[in-house]
Amino acid sequence: MSLGLCCVNSGCALKTEKFSASIDQPLIDWVNLEKKQNYQISTMDISRLEWWKSFEDPDLVNLIEQGLASNYDIAQATNRIRQAQEKLNSVRVNKNPSVDAKINSSKATSSEESGLGRTSSLISTQFQTSWEIDLFGKFKRDTDAAEANVQLEVASMNGIKVKVISTIVESYITFRATTEEIKLNQEAADYLREFVKLAELEAQVGLKSIKEVQTAKIQLSNLEINNTEQETRIKETLLAIDLILGANPGTTSNKIAHSKTALTLPKEIAISIPAKTILQRPDIQEALNGLKIEAAKVGVAEAQRYPTFSLSGSIGLEALAINSLGNSGANFSSIQAGLLAPIFNSGALKANVNAQIANRDVALEIYRKSVANGLNETEQALLNLNSVRERLKTIKPALQFSRNHVELTNSQYAVGLVSFREVLKSREELNSLKQKQSSLMFDEFQGITQLYKVLGGGWAYKSDKTNI
Repeated sequence: MSLGLCCVNSGCALKTEKFSASIDQPLIDWVNLEKKQNYQISTMDISRLEWWKSFEDPDLVNLIEQGLASNYDIAQATNRIRQAQEKLNSVRVNKNPSVDAKINSSKATSSEESGLGRTSSLISTQFQTSWEIDLFGKFKRDTDAAEANVQLEVASMNGIKVKVISTIVESYITFRATTEEIKLNQEAADYLREFVKLAELEAQVGLKSIKEVQTAKIQLSNLEINNTEQETRIKETLLAIDLILGANPGTTSNKIAHSKTALTLPKEIAISIPAKTILQRPDIQEALNGLKIEAAKVGVAEAQRYPTFSLSGSIGLEALAINSLGNSGANFSSIQAGLLAPIFNSGALKANVNAQIANRDVALEIYRKSVANGLNETEQALLNLNSVRERLKTIKPALQFSRNHVELTNSQYAVGLVSFREVLKSREELNSLKQKQSSLMFDEFQGITQLYKVLGGGWAYKSDKTNI
């Protein structure tokens, strides 16, 4: 879909054709899309994809349902849409004739010097109508701009929904990752406590120095301090989720702090080709409708350079007394036609058109930049996700080797071939690799979330709990 500009009714309108990533050449595929079975080219609109459900965590699904139903920013955006729709309704009726009712009553007394010296009354009731004929498309272009403004506000709300969904998922992943890190730290602390006991015994018989005992105790204290910090981080993360949900502080903690559910990595990731991303990303839709508004305003400015033709009329009753209004002679009517044409304004109207054309061109560049930004962000997300997956692949063999090493040292210790110190060392190495794997695994969750976020995924989803 490439962009062109054409004039309709003396106004500049948008002409949409096939779009391409560079606005010139079509894109068929993503540069950083893995040529393996980890991705699936989706046949459905990614904007309607409930991608967070692929993590198979009911707590996460419930949080998103609540967020979409009660988030403050979404509620504000919904009201802005209502406001834009009412403005559109107001603009639409401007092209129609207007009818007003008017009742007048007047009483006048002339002076005696004029020779009359009498009081007279005049009572009239009438209906007045006026209509400006839209010869050069001013009202039509006003309507086009108002319609585009409604769609702009809708796109803005959709962007908020994408942000709400992705932020909830990111925060929830952080909560789960931190919880897992605390668990692994506790395992490491258990090993260190055993090591401290062993080191103290060895120090008593002269096999180890007191310095080594103190070093082990310092390591244990650092782990405990780290766990305390991570517990604080969990509380901060859950409070942040409360704010997104529009819930009272502590609500999320009460729901999921002790939950035993777990995130599951999806086997496949649904993705669409670049053209689909262009059509569904809310920020690009917002930029496109902003461009439509500015293009319509060019038409309005252009129409103001041409004459306006209007019709007006009135019909009613007029008499000197109320009881005379029903007489046949009380009827009156009038009709007028007017033509107003700008003759000389020192080029002000032309300058106004040129200024609006410049605004339209600015909006066009904003739109082009939003397209390029969307493509770049998606490519970067794919690149980062693939990098995490490659690192996970390299750590898996090392993790298995470390598990085998722990089993071997346990067997050797059982028959007295190695000291307990070697057993503790092998456990420490395994724990370190498990922590790296856990960190990379949650990085993959975050990578998938980021990919769907930049694809504009999920904003069209409507749950039973939402009313939008």
